[in-house]
Amino acid sequence: MLTYVVRRLLYGVLTFFGITIAIFVLVHSVPGDPVSFYIGSHGMGALSHAALDEIRREHHLDQPIPQQYGWWLRGIVTFDFGTSFINHRPVTALIAEKLPSTFMLNLVAFLVAALIGVPIGLWSATRSGRTSERASGVAFFLLYSLPSFWVALLLMQLFSVHFHILPLFGMTSDDYLDRGLTSKVADRAMHLILPVVTLAYAQMAIYARFSKSALTEVIRQDFITTARAKGATSAAVLWHHALRNALIPLITLLGLTLPYLVSGSVIVEEIFQWDGIGRLYFDAISTRDYPTILGLSVATAVATLFASLLADILYAVADPRIRLEGK
Repeated sequence: MLTYVVRRLLYGVLTFFGITIAIFVLVHSVPGDPVSFYIGSHGMGALSHAALDEIRREHHLDQPIPQQYGWWLRGIVTFDFGTSFINHRPVTALIAEKLPSTFMLNLVAFLVAALIGVPIGLWSATRSGRTSERASGVAFFLLYSLPSFWVALLLMQLFSVHFHILPLFGMTSDDYLDRGLTSKVADRAMHLILPVVTLAYAQMAIYARFSKSALTEVIRQDFITTARAKGATSAAVLWHHALRNALIPLITLLGLTLPYLVSGSVIVEEIFQWDGIGRLYFDAISTRDYPTILGLSVATAVATLFASLLADILYAVADPRIRLEGK
């Protein structure tokens, strides 16, 4: 098991450096730079040419791309993501400030998607060929096909503008600080509902379809036929034989949910004005804030690689054959 984990760690380190190169090249391939954006926003008279050149030298923007990458990578290795061009604050401080809000939003969305999608998918697999199973399959496909920004606007129009049931946007109400503890928790929960639903609905459909396919495939295996031939009841075959083997592939899928949730947060947080990592990412891209874009991209890549490593380890724990194949 230790050899398997070490090998995965080495793969993760190599992948990380590959990601940093790709991110850096892609960000710097976009036309313009922070100084050009500043000129476009404030006009040429805002700063002299000498001042603009000094800003470029200060942030190494006057150097070739490989040298810029070297300066940036040196900072990344020492956990220094640089200073935001727009906020003039350390990027690490900005990430630490916004991370709790995004973590709470994504965690709730993940739990909602998994706790609803997986049981529905398993239930559908036990009703193969029936009308309810076919209807659920169509519903899963439709949910996955709906664009998140359209769903977000539809939910806001329906529940906030038309029925006035849920808050339109934001993380808290205007009088949040004047409320009691119970009222604060309820207010935060009400503001969570629409963004969570927008993030979770497509992932719930993925979990449902994947768990349904996994259980359907396991039910057709020879060992299930053998268990039934020995007189095991349908419930015993499902819970003691089929379910555990069907859930093994789900471990990997659940572990790789993070990239989808983080990428989805960029749009969802901007639409609902949720003050988290996604909104910070959107603003950084809009203003060509290189240090913030790169810092957020690296932090997301590290979190994704960690989630992938954790999924691989859990997969190996659940299925010893994976460990044996890796030796």
